[in-house]
Amino acid sequence: MDIRVTRLTAAFFLPVLGLLMLIGAFVAFTAHWSAGETDAESIQRETTLVRRLLDQRIADVTRNQQTSTTWDDAVNVVIDAQDPDWLDANLGIWMHVYFGIDRVFILDGEDHSIYAMIGGSRSRPDSYFSHAGLLEPIATQLRQLRTAAASLDEAPTFVRRYVLLENRPAVVSAAAILSDTGNISQVAGEEPVHLAVEFLDGPFLAKLAADFLIQKPRFSWTGRIGDHEAAFPLAANGADLGYLVWTVQQPGTKVFDRMMPILVAAGMVILLLAGLLLFRLYRTTSKLISSQRQIEYMAHHDPLTGLANRFAFETRLGDRIREFEQTRRSFAVLYLDLDRFKDVNDTLGHQAGDELIRQVAGRLASLVRQEDMVARLGGDEFAVLRDSVADRAEIEILSRRIVDAIQNPFEMAKQQVIIGISIGVAIAFRDTLTQMDLVRRADVALYRVKNSGRGGYAIFEERMERPTSRKLVRA
Repeated sequence: MDIRVTRLTAAFFLPVLGLLMLIGAFVAFTAHWSAGETDAESIQRETTLVRRLLDQRIADVTRNQQTSTTWDDAVNVVIDAQDPDWLDANLGIWMHVYFGIDRVFILDGEDHSIYAMIGGSRSRPDSYFSHAGLLEPIATQLRQLRTAAASLDEAPTFVRRYVLLENRPAVVSAAAILSDTGNISQVAGEEPVHLAVEFLDGPFLAKLAADFLIQKPRFSWTGRIGDHEAAFPLAANGADLGYLVWTVQQPGTKVFDRMMPILVAAGMVILLLAGLLLFRLYRTTSKLISSQRQIEYMAHHDPLTGLANRFAFETRLGDRIREFEQTRRSFAVLYLDLDRFKDVNDTLGHQAGDELIRQVAGRLASLVRQEDMVARLGGDEFAVLRDSVADRAEIEILSRRIVDAIQNPFEMAKQQVIIGISIGVAIAFRDTLTQMDLVRRADVALYRVKNSGRGGYAIFEERMERPTSRKLVRA
């Protein structure tokens, strides 16, 4: 080789080659680091979402449970323990049908089992004893906390705990069965106890995958996870009972794996590929942000109608109650339940039923103001949060408009479908209410409409609190 070529190679090409290799190494390191950071942020977001959804579901168990356990009728029937049909319809099978509670056990003030529901069917009360080793300490803890409280107002009304029941992860909620009016004399710690059990596998995992894009969720007892998995521990009394495990999205790693062969093969065009890598990383990050926004949207919205979901509604309601405590600006909660919706599903099929739900959602959204919220709570149940209310007449006008709008025929499968709607209303005017109290009042008013023939509305009044039977099959 000519000495001048050798010198030129040594003086120019080798330094340039070394510089390119250095740039390539720097780009490869940067890409690897960026992929790791992107993956870490993605895992953190998914973990936060899973924790939020799990906390929400566990809170739902107690919230649904307390809609019936804080009730004079429940206290009287449980004390009498002679009406298992009533217990089925209000504290047992009813909770399985409408809330998905898997098992219910009711204990009297001396911890004797007087009722049991397993898997949607009434069971022998003594079936409780096969679970007593896990469930009795939870009931005992609730009694001890209530006994130790300085006053009845400060006494906790429920205790929740994770357990492994029949080698399945579950949440157990123990709620004291209390008088809602205070007219029934009870001793703190000696009240009947309602134990609700909901398993966290099966339907719960399927909902995570279907509604919130959590990939391949499963439970693990050891906490061992694969290279592309994350885990969230379920703990009780300081001990891990198991782990919720899922496959995490790794957008950064996927991009890096695709780009590395190009970086190695490109060699002399490393700078161009580095620019391409940055562009691709930019696009991937944009898609990741868009995906995250979609996940957050789905966490707060009903996938069928696009309306706010139960979680978003209850969050907004809680904020509105806190605002009311400061401003005293009145607002109202409307609980809506479609009449004869099941007939549409049975005759025209679920696809037509879904289309009917979407059309109902559109009509409801067109009847409220921009500052109000319309939410789908699930199935054929909706709710409206009226942000401000001038007087009772305003709510009556709105309720009538909704009833009239829903009674108008819907065009479904080239035929007209006629349904109705029942509305229960609770208005916060002067007295300060908890979120549970306000929801319960709307629910009581709704049941009053249902029991009176449906197809109308009722605004809660104190006289509705009189003991009534809540046996009802919603259509």
